[in-house]
Amino acid sequence: MEHLFTVHTKLIQDKTYYFVKKIMTLPEFKGLADVVVGYGMHTDFEKACSIAGIDDGATRELLLLDLEKSKLSPLPDIQVNNPQKNIQKRAIEIPEIVNRSLAERGMEVLN
Repeated sequence: MEHLFTVHTKLIQDKTYYFVKKIMTLPEFKGLADVVVGYGMHTDFEKACSIAGIDDGATRELLLLDLEKSKLSPLPDIQVNNPQKNIQKRAIEIPEIVNRSLAERGMEVLN
């Protein structure tokens, strides 16, 4: 079992929001889909990571570096990074309705 992480930003009503996902993958089982086990959205990067369940400081630093690289690179896609092996994988697509539902639950947790 391994954990992968994604991070991206979105400008909403003139505020930058960080969207962080923690994804569990089981490479030992071929063909098994990855599962999102943590999802955080907040205007503060550290709080978004806390909501997503990412507590490791080194992982958070790597996510920030990935975010900075993605802003500089011409690729608009979300980059998934495994800090232990420094491999990149393609993130699974999550429908907008699921993202909205997860974001609403995240806001409930904050309130």
